[in-house]
Amino acid sequence: MIKIFGLKIARKYFNFFSFYVLRDKKIRHFEPSIIYSKEDLSANSDLIELVANSAIVASKNVLNCGNNDLEDSRLFNVFPGEHYRFLNAFVKVTKAKNIVEIGTYTGMSTLALKDKLSDVKVSTFDIIPWNKLNVSSHFIESDFGDNLIQIIGDLSQDDVFNKYKSILDEADIIFMDAPKDDKFEYAMAYKLNKLNNKEKKFLILDDIQLINMIDFWRSIRSPKFDATSFGHFSGTGVIDISNGFEFGVYNKQFK
Repeated sequence: MIKIFGLKIARKYFNFFSFYVLRDKKIRHFEPSIIYSKEDLSANSDLIELVANSAIVASKNVLNCGNNDLEDSRLFNVFPGEHYRFLNAFVKVTKAKNIVEIGTYTGMSTLALKDKLSDVKVSTFDIIPWNKLNVSSHFIESDFGDNLIQIIGDLSQDDVFNKYKSILDEADIIFMDAPKDDKFEYAMAYKLNKLNNKEKKFLILDDIQLINMIDFWRSIRSPKFDATSFGHFSGTGVIDISNGFEFGVYNKQFK
C-alpha cells in the first residue's frame, strides 16, 4: 500500500478503516496504532525505578488545578489513562526544579507539572499565546509569574533554539507535547542533541503510540522506558538524557 499510495495516504486509509474493526464504538477518544516488538528499548534499572515510583505516587496523587468549569478538567485526575497525575508525580520523585514544556495549548499539562509545588519553575513554549487560542484555556492571568512563564516561539527554528538554549540546558525535565507532524520532532531531535549534559535530566514525550510517532520513538538511542500504562493512553515515553540525547535511524534488524 505504501508503494502504491505513499506513506501519508496509507496512514489516512489506516486511520479511516481501523475504527471499523471494533465492536464497541463508544470510546471517548480513538487513535489507531499498532502492536510491535520492543527490542529497541534500552531502559536502565534507575529509569525503571523512577517510573515505577512515580506510578505509585500518581496512584495516590489528587490534582487540584485548572478551570473546573471546563469539561476536560475531569481528565486531570483520570489515572491510569491520562498523564497529568503521572507528570506531577515524576516531578516529585525526581525532585526536579526547572521544567521546560514544549507545547502549551490550554495549559493542562503545564498546571499539572507544578501543582502544589511552589519551588518548581515551568517555562512553557508555544507559537500561540495562551490567551489567544480558539479554545478555552485553563490558565488565568495570575497563574503566571516567577515560577511560570510562557515563551512564544518555535524551538525547532535555529534562531529561537539558540536564543533560549540556556533555559533548556538548565532544565531537569523537558516535556515535549508538540505537533506530531513527522517534522517538528525530528527537527527537535537534532536540537536536543546540542544540549549540555546534566545529571538527572529527563525528556518526556507524549503520544508515542501514535502512528506518526512510532518511528521517532524507536529511533531514540538514549535509555528510555515506555510508561504508557501509567501515563497517557496514546503513549508516554520517558528518556534519560543526562548524558545527552542519542538519536539515529532505527536498527535494520528491527525493521
